[in-house]
Amino acid sequence: MLPDQGTLTQIMILLQIFDGEKKPSAIAKSIGITVQGVQYHMKIMTGKGLIDSDSNITKEGFNFLDTGLSSMRDFVSQSIARLDDVVTWEAIAAGRIISGEEVSLNMKNGYLYASAPPGMGATGRARNNAEEGDIVAVTSINGIIGVKIGTVSVIVLPDAENIDKTLDFKSILNETQGESGSLVGSIGEEAYVICRKSGIKPDLEYASIHSAFEAGVRGMSSTILVSNRRFHYLISDIKDLQNRYRDVNVRIKYL
Repeated sequence: MLPDQGTLTQIMILLQIFDGEKKPSAIAKSIGITVQGVQYHMKIMTGKGLIDSDSNITKEGFNFLDTGLSSMRDFVSQSIARLDDVVTWEAIAAGRIISGEEVSLNMKNGYLYASAPPGMGATGRARNNAEEGDIVAVTSINGIIGVKIGTVSVIVLPDAENIDKTLDFKSILNETQGESGSLVGSIGEEAYVICRKSGIKPDLEYASIHSAFEAGVRGMSSTILVSNRRFHYLISDIKDLQNRYRDVNVRIKYL
């Protein structure tokens, strides 16, 4: 159990005294309480025999400090263990997995996969049995999952009244297929029509720009088509998403 607030304060003051600091003003500044608060607790600790009249730690003070810090250590260790069990990720089983088994974690096509036995990179512990393709809960995560952050490419189409005179449908197709594994998204009616006329079936529709940033942190790049008129309404969203997903690069190209 964590010590009460008064005991915690006295432990912090005793640690300062242990480090050689006896001035109430300096101790107060270091632990973030008032000078009066430090003086109050030092008076109590003197009465308990934890420090002597010269503000030196007594044998009883060392025992008090050792017991208090041990209690705090146990509390922190138990809390970390509880958090470790609570923080659970979802992954797709890449093969048969048994509950309690240690697994490797890897990203593939924007999704997290777990496989056994563990190998290089990030690892975790399965919390349930799973067959290949099933969902498996993974906890006790260790290591770093290697993900190459994707890019969001936004292609701004001409206004509808200019589309027949300026737009090259073949170039649109080349732009969307320029990066291997890139997703294609459309926003609005004009972009949807352009995709359809270019023989493209969008992977992302409606909230495409938000999906593209989410895909980016999962290692997938996206090309989003949007009309010039609609693009102006997206600028603030793109700025907000860039602040949220700082590692994702954004490229904008006007046709």
